[in-house]
Amino acid sequence: MRGTSERFILWFKKPWVTALLLSAATFLLFSPAIGYDFINYDDGLYAKDNAYVQHGLTWAGLSYAARTIDGVSWMPATWISLMLDTSLYGTRPAGYHLTNILLHAASAGLLFYALQRMTRRFWPALLVAALFALHPQRAESVVWISERKDVLSLFFCMSGLLAYARYAEQPGRGKMFLVAVCLTLGLMAKPMVVSFPLMLLLLDFWPLQRTGGSGAELRAKIWPLIREKIPLFLISATAMVATVWSQGNKHGLTTVHFAWYLKLFRVIEDIGFYCKSFLYPDGLSLLYRTAPLDFVHVTLVGLVLLGLTVLAFQKARRWPWLVVGWLWFLITLAPVSGIIRIGDITVADRYSYLPSIGLALVVVYAIVEMMARWPRARSVPAGALVAGITLLSGATWVDLPRWRDNFSIFESAYRHGAHFAACDQLGAMLFARQEYKEAIVVCTRGLDSELPSLYSIRGHAYYQLGDLDHALADFNHAIEFNPAFSDAYYCRALVHLQRKQFTEAKADLEAYHQAGGTLDTSALLAPPPPER
Repeated sequence: MRGTSERFILWFKKPWVTALLLSAATFLLFSPAIGYDFINYDDGLYAKDNAYVQHGLTWAGLSYAARTIDGVSWMPATWISLMLDTSLYGTRPAGYHLTNILLHAASAGLLFYALQRMTRRFWPALLVAALFALHPQRAESVVWISERKDVLSLFFCMSGLLAYARYAEQPGRGKMFLVAVCLTLGLMAKPMVVSFPLMLLLLDFWPLQRTGGSGAELRAKIWPLIREKIPLFLISATAMVATVWSQGNKHGLTTVHFAWYLKLFRVIEDIGFYCKSFLYPDGLSLLYRTAPLDFVHVTLVGLVLLGLTVLAFQKARRWPWLVVGWLWFLITLAPVSGIIRIGDITVADRYSYLPSIGLALVVVYAIVEMMARWPRARSVPAGALVAGITLLSGATWVDLPRWRDNFSIFESAYRHGAHFAACDQLGAMLFARQEYKEAIVVCTRGLDSELPSLYSIRGHAYYQLGDLDHALADFNHAIEFNPAFSDAYYCRALVHLQRKQFTEAKADLEAYHQAGGTLDTSALLAPPPPER
């Protein structure tokens, strides 16, 4: 019996077997999402309402994928993968969800396989990959169809890590070419992986130890290590230029015009947010409302982050995993750190997808260090880590249903901060359900954004409740903020008609058509039929 169990353990500890088992566990954890619906927030652009994607893989679709910058980035691999899903599974959301989950599960296995090959340590590699893959923060990237770009780019990135592990063992041009191919495909899925060459330099220091064991060796070897990666840096630089151009062309980049110290405080706050969410993922949301800066709190956070950074460099030789993991996190987070704003988003769980691997390295190897320092009590930190990963997996399972449909995801976002876009979406759904008083409450919470549609929805609700004064005031506000908002003109005309103000109603209906409204409004002002 003992021999059988030993053989099973030896079989289980084969890296490829463990990678498959981890991938299977990851797939099972996220599998309920296969039955979830589209989300009315970018899913229309990427799948549901995109004619090219809905027609599957066609020559016209390939042409679209190669030239479009829809989604404010050039990412043909993402578009092609979505079209392929349509060809394979049809246009229902289940097929898109299935592929997202499969890609994430495969990335988990590849991450373990690459780390195990680089470190030659089985359990730490497995725990890092599991902590990354099963964490509740992953839900946004995995379950949201629009984030196909996240899971696809990471799949190629993790493939590149494994290819680089093989290259480091026995360098060769063919192996480096494979690394470059993986990087190129990852960038064609999402430009977030532009930091990949820097990630490889960190791995050269540890665990690959290609930089030597002393400062003199590091200075002697650093240039050859950089030089071998020049093609990778050039590929990343090209992708960066293309991304800046495409996002600027689509107005996706918004420079934050604040004083430099305010930008710095906001960046510190954002970094602290990701660290906190990794260690304690409570109140996760599709949209996070930007709160005013608390300078005392942010200063304390900044001091902690600075102290951790100084410690990482001071202990770089003794604890190389700390500087590598911490710099991995900071470097890969830099493109979305907050200095450059992407639309109205400052922080998002999806932005932590690649960076969180660095934090997982720090946490797991800190536990490993504790076990080595206190061997008699090693079961305590080891058990705490395993229990923590188990609890996080359970939290992921419990959190998944908020992605079930439009109402659940935006109701959750409304409860966790009431971002104006969540108020807009939830308010519209409540109005459609004829829950007018509830729609008024929800829209009112988001009005600090001065979003015209919030005023319009609330005005609609007031109108349905017979409160014409408040309805008129809201439609006036909507037109004030956006003079081309056709819906507000139409609704204001209805209010005027209720008050028998026909001249004002006619003027609003004319403005409605000039703003692009297409409804036939001629009957609204037509004289009543003669009495019989």
